[in-house]
Order: sequence, then structure tokens, then C-alpha cells
Amino acid sequence: MEIKRGWELGQTSFEGLLQKLSLNRDVAAAEYGRLRFRLTKFFQWRGCSEPETFADRTLDRLARRLEAGEQIDPIYSYCCGIGRMLLLEAHRERERQEGALQQWASESAASGHQEAVPLKALMKCLAKLPTETQDLVLDYYQGEKQDLIDQRKELANRLGIPINSLRLRVNRIRIQLENCVKESQIDMDRLERPYKGKKP
Repeated sequence: MEIKRGWELGQTSFEGLLQKLSLNRDVAAAEYGRLRFRLTKFFQWRGCSEPETFADRTLDRLARRLEAGEQIDPIYSYCCGIGRMLLLEAHRERERQEGALQQWASESAASGHQEAVPLKALMKCLAKLPTETQDLVLDYYQGEKQDLIDQRKELANRLGIPINSLRLRVNRIRIQLENCVKESQIDMDRLERPYKGKKP
């Protein structure tokens, strides 16, 4: 489960968060550690694969809202609300990714130029790309039939390039991803080979 990172926590925002926890710097640092630990457990209990990362994202958002002047109390309950929203966003993003990559697989199968690509491996390779490249691929393959055609035209207009240039750009990324998946599969075969044929 993943979520995109947007706003980054700066020193000023972090200091504001610490001051909210306590005016005493040492006490504030200890409270911050306890809050992060509780949030990590919060995400673990909900089956999150990256609980510490999500705990940090939650604290980042908390700091941002404090900086914006929001009155927050009690802090942990407020953080749980942020955490639930982050999980929902991550779930929606995963659905978006799966839908777009399934559309990709469908188009590739129809054209007859690509073997079946494991969705899980494809998503891992996609996550290695820069955020803007991920968004380009997902936007390109998001939708069905006429909606997909219209969306690609709109995407090309937004980027200020002809639709053919957009197709070429996405095709280069597609090849890059397919190569990544192939390399991942080769690495897995190498890892498994020493164990093949051996008796348990």
C-alpha cells in the first residue's frame, strides 16, 4: 500500500508541531516519539505494509494543519482521522493503478505484441519511476473506450504535444517498464534455481 508524497515537512513546521506537544523541548521530543509509536501501531493493526511511513505522513499533515492555524485537540484522535484518510487515499490510488495497468494489459493483448505481465511486478516497477512519469502512464491508460480516447486528447493538450508524440512517449515508458519486469523475473529465477531439484 502506497501513497504519494506531496507537501514536505520543513524545519519551521516541525518546530511548530513540537511546540504544540510541549513548550519544553525535551518533553516535546519524547511526546513526538510516543505519538509516532502509537500511530505506527494504528497502521499495523489495519494491515498497512508500511506503518512507519504512514505514521510519518500523518505527522507531516498534522504539522501542516497546525502551521495553517487549525486548532487541534486532542492530537491523537485528530491524527487517527488523518490516518484513516491516508489509508482511503492509498486504497483509491491502488485501484487507480490496477485499473490503468489492466487497461494496458488489455490493449497489449489485443495488439498481440506483449506476453502477460504480472500486475504485482508491474506495479513495483511503476513505483520506481518519478511521480510525474507514473501519473502520465496512469492517466494515459485510465478509462474505457470513448472516454479513454477523449482523455488522451485532453492529456496531450495539457502537455502541449500532439497525440502521436504522447503515444511515443508512453510507448518508451512502457518498454522501460516491461524491461524492468523481465529483469525482476530473471532475478527471481536466479534466486530460485539453487533450490530447484533439491529434496526438502
